[in-house]
Amino acid sequence: MRTAEYGVYTDRLRVLASDVVRGSWGRVEQDVHHALNGQAAQQLRSLVPLQVRRDEGAFFTGGPVRAKFASLLGGPEASATADRYWDPSCGAGDLLIAASEGLPTAPTLAGTVRLWGGRLRGCDLHQPFVDAARLRLFLAAAARHQGEVQPQSIDLESGLRAFRGIGVGDGLAELRNTAGYRGHLLLNPPYGNTFADDDCDWSSGAVSQAAVFVLAGAQALKVGQQLHGVLPDVLRSGSRYEPWRSRIESVLKVDRAELYGQFDPHTDIDVFFLGGTRKRKSRPVATVAPWWPAPIGASTIEEAFEVRVGPVVDNRDPHTGPSAPFLTARDLPTAGSRGIPGRTRQFAGRLVAPPFVAIRRTSRPGARAGGEARAAGVLVTGVEPIAVDNHLITASPLSGDESDCKRLLEVLESSTVSDWLDQRIRCRHLTVGVIRSLPWPH
Repeated sequence: MRTAEYGVYTDRLRVLASDVVRGSWGRVEQDVHHALNGQAAQQLRSLVPLQVRRDEGAFFTGGPVRAKFASLLGGPEASATADRYWDPSCGAGDLLIAASEGLPTAPTLAGTVRLWGGRLRGCDLHQPFVDAARLRLFLAAAARHQGEVQPQSIDLESGLRAFRGIGVGDGLAELRNTAGYRGHLLLNPPYGNTFADDDCDWSSGAVSQAAVFVLAGAQALKVGQQLHGVLPDVLRSGSRYEPWRSRIESVLKVDRAELYGQFDPHTDIDVFFLGGTRKRKSRPVATVAPWWPAPIGASTIEEAFEVRVGPVVDNRDPHTGPSAPFLTARDLPTAGSRGIPGRTRQFAGRLVAPPFVAIRRTSRPGARAGGEARAAGVLVTGVEPIAVDNHLITASPLSGDESDCKRLLEVLESSTVSDWLDQRIRCRHLTVGVIRSLPWPH
């Protein structure tokens, strides 16, 4: 098992839990706090190589992400109406710990452990993670009893056995074999890719494992039960996942799709929080809010421009047909304008006639050096049609007027548009649909 190294940390947790059982709370209080707040993820990064973590989709939901997730669950009032919580890819148990913050306690630690054990369920493919989840839940229960005058007598092994609903297993398979689950489903599934099954009705080829998990989870729920997830933002904002969003809306009433931002300082992926309630009817519906913020203008760029991806896939398209000027992202200045490129290429497909605005598809969200716009454009002028690389988006004015291109540059350079784009799409590539939806001043 490639995650076996994590057992080193699990052994430390067991020693810590044993100290708690012996009534040494005053000496270990800070150690328990660290074990429940970020240490599990830090130890994962320290003990398990990055490539293994990527291959296994092992990125734990600690720190501010877990705190935000706990607030979305609603605390004790929501827990009073949720009989059970299930995390089918529980890792070291962070989401279950978040859920436990709203659970009631019994008069004794032993009673609390039994109470929680009956309401918390989880599984993971890796035994060291499951062991860590059980131990950390035991410590979370102990932390809720730290004010007791006398330590309560409890056997550690029996306390861990109380969490019998948390074990090694294939969470996706369990979701697919479940119908009518009554409880609250918690998800921080693997973010890597897998191949869509033959019966997948929303995509084919390589797809996000997270997308597959969420749909299986939604379908496993009983009507009226809730799902909350921490998911890669490509599912919320990527054009490829529009059919997935429609499919999700056919089984879930989507109550929340809230952008969070970068998962943590060590994980360069942006995430969002999804919250929804299982619907009675399963029928396709159009994708609507709240997946993304409302448009910021009554009129949009697509009313005045033809917006398309550059047609040349340089490493795949044959060098046949007439020779034409060839525009690539590396030949494009950061702003301003340029004329016909000196680079040429044989290309038999569609050419783009100037004037038009070229926009780099690669676009990182967040603060940019020198205040550069998120979707900075460059005016391309001249009289000769151009072959354009597919790493660029082109916006050709329907009027054919260069002055419209200059107005578009002003729109793209505005801070309002950059801020809106950062909310609309956190993926590293802009899409044609997003550019078309930007405001256009009549």
